[in-house]
Amino acid sequence: MLASAADAADTGRGTAGAVDGVWHWRLPDTPNGLRPRQAWHSLGSAPGHERDGGDIYIGGMDHATNAALYRLDSRAATLRYVGDARAASEAANNWRPGETAEKFHTRPLWVNGRIYVATLDRSTIDDAYLKRRGFQWYAYVRAQDSFAALRAAEPGGAAAAHAGLVTLAADPARGLIYGAAIPTGDIYRYDIAAGRTRKLGRPASFDRQYVYVNRIMWVDSRGRLYFTAGNPSLASYPPDVYAHVHFYDPGAGFGERRDWVLREPRALETGQCVADRTVCFFADDQGHVYRFADRGPSWSYVGQVDTPDVRLWVWMFQVNPAGTKAYVATSGWDRAANPASLYEFDLATGATTRLCGFDAFGPALDGLNLHTGYDAWDGDGRFYLASFAMEGRRNVVVTRIDPERLKAALRLRH
Repeated sequence: MLASAADAADTGRGTAGAVDGVWHWRLPDTPNGLRPRQAWHSLGSAPGHERDGGDIYIGGMDHATNAALYRLDSRAATLRYVGDARAASEAANNWRPGETAEKFHTRPLWVNGRIYVATLDRSTIDDAYLKRRGFQWYAYVRAQDSFAALRAAEPGGAAAAHAGLVTLAADPARGLIYGAAIPTGDIYRYDIAAGRTRKLGRPASFDRQYVYVNRIMWVDSRGRLYFTAGNPSLASYPPDVYAHVHFYDPGAGFGERRDWVLREPRALETGQCVADRTVCFFADDQGHVYRFADRGPSWSYVGQVDTPDVRLWVWMFQVNPAGTKAYVATSGWDRAANPASLYEFDLATGATTRLCGFDAFGPALDGLNLHTGYDAWDGDGRFYLASFAMEGRRNVVVTRIDPERLKAALRLRH
């Protein structure tokens, strides 16, 4: 007999959705009292060829005091807490009285058998970040089942003074992790073996002190980091500065690919690489989708996800392993004006199919109007997303969707 929703959440075993192919888990509170009410892009997976391949990692936070990491064992279908910023930093004697760690905004990043996250303690695009000490790095080692703050070799105990990271990208062949900082747009590089963080700076073309920073960036096979910036929904960003892809080359420094055009000066928010990372698809928060090919390399526009003409955001974008379709969810502040729906987007033709509204999944997501997650698949062809409300009083709900089973169940309903 299935446990009650409350019991299932406590044991980490989750509950079935109201339609076949859907399962839910609720993030539990941490031992030191954090109630994880939000999950901003902080959901990822270990690659399938690894021992823990397909396991899902989720960052839960309260946007005020602390952030935690959770692991969902995709084979056992169990969810549990593995550590949090405050507890790990206290264990390393690197947590000051009154200090906070508002978020693990970064997608949990797998690099050579470890999952890395970094803190963001202020996310407004202004000078409030200057009152923060700076970000710290943390790593979860699956083989040891340990979550720890990494040694901060830099003066002051932080990886960089004042800065907080919103986005990570890995260069595993060179043992490097890149991070993008809010609100300056500076790029940082962490040398894993040396345990040191270096500020690389940012493009000279950026025309303001503080910029909206991308939520995804990537490294190609040559070791070049690609990134974007800007968001015209928040401020005016000149297209000639921001409506294309920028890069950092370890040998040559910062540069631009003005021929890699964006439909508008809007930073990329989500994405996923397939086919041994030789092809990647990316989307902004309005559902404009782009294709990157490592060979060449090359860049092209695929199309825009066809969603209702209301104010909404696309923060959930999952590309199937074959690289033929993406599954997309919409988010919006006004649930009545923008009831969340799940869409299937054809990456060859650019055609959009609405599969269903989130109300079809059952009451577990009632009142949760923000949905995030990208590049989070297990080894059985199922993707995961996190749902929450900005000012909600409920903990984050993680949902697993088997798209083929879901589509079959929806066909039976009609």
